[in-house]
Amino acid sequence: MLSHRFYSVFGELLYAIAISDSKVQEEEIEEITRITRELMQEYFPKSNPELNSFNALLTETGFFADIDAGKSKQEALNNFLEFYSQNKQLFTKEIKEFCLLSITRIAQAYAGIVTEE
Repeated sequence: MLSHRFYSVFGELLYAIAISDSKVQEEEIEEITRITRELMQEYFPKSNPELNSFNALLTETGFFADIDAGKSKQEALNNFLEFYSQNKQLFTKEIKEFCLLSITRIAQAYAGIVTEE
């Protein structure tokens, strides 16, 4: 089972990708919602709906808190990488696939994937 901290730093990872081109676009914000409301359900169907909603909220909170704080891409990415290095056992093949698919979807959401992303 993933910790609540995973979901908040996952939101920071998504922010790091979205801000890579210097601005978080509306399309990227819309994709965050699709990831937290749809993709998370697909990847974690055994979780109860209330827990999935709570985890979605944690992910969105991590994302929007970084926007509000004006965090740099590197700071947000470092927060995720620090969590990853301390919790590698949580990152099963399925979780890694989920993370990669999510960041790819964020990167493609506005004008496709650019070098910075």
